[in-house]
Amino acid sequence: MILHDFLPSGNGYKIRLLCACLGLKVSLKEYDITKGETRTDEFLALSPNGKIPVLELDNGEVLSESNAILLYLAEKHQSPLLPSDLIQKAALYKWLFWEQYSHEPNIAAVRFWLTHNAMTPLKEQMLPERIQQGNAALQLMDDTLRHHTFLIGDAISLADICLFAYTHVAEEGGVYTLSDFPNVQRWIKTIESQSWFIPISQR
Repeated sequence: MILHDFLPSGNGYKIRLLCACLGLKVSLKEYDITKGETRTDEFLALSPNGKIPVLELDNGEVLSESNAILLYLAEKHQSPLLPSDLIQKAALYKWLFWEQYSHEPNIAAVRFWLTHNAMTPLKEQMLPERIQQGNAALQLMDDTLRHHTFLIGDAISLADICLFAYTHVAEEGGVYTLSDFPNVQRWIKTIESQSWFIPISQR
C-alpha cells in the first residue's frame, strides 16, 4: 500500500497510526500542500478532490477521506478497534462523524492557520468563534473521558485513533491549553503508552 500524505496532517497521521496498531506495512509518498503539490494533474488524476490522505491499495484501488480509510482497514483486517456490537459501532460512528463536523474545523483548521502562515482577514474574524467551539469540543471529550478510559468505553477503538490525531497537537496553534482538560491529557498519555504507538513526525 502507498499512503499519499502530508506529514504534519492529522488526517494522514490517523492512517499511519492505525497501520502501526494493526502491524500493516505502508509506503509513504509525501506532498507539500502549502506548495500546491496536491493540485497537480497527476495528483488530481489519483484523487479528484485534491486532498490528502489518499491510500493506494496493492490492487490499484484508491481510497480517500481519512475516516473512510480507517473503517476500511479496520473492517478488512477484522480489528477489534471496530466493534461488532451494533450499539458500540453506532457510538464509534458518532465520534467519527462528530470529529469531521465539530472537532476538525475548530482544532485542526485553526492549528493549520496559525502554524502555516495561512491567516487571512476573514479567518481573523472567524478565529474567536472557532476557538470557542474548539474548547467546547475538548470539553465534551473531557466530560466523556471522566467516566471511561477511552471514548466508547474501556477498550481502545477507531474513535480514539481518529480523535487522538489532532487533539494531541491542539496546543501547536497557541490558542488551546490541554491542561484545562485533565481527562483528555490522561487519555493522550494512555494512547502514547501503547506498544505500537508512533509519533506524528515518524515516516
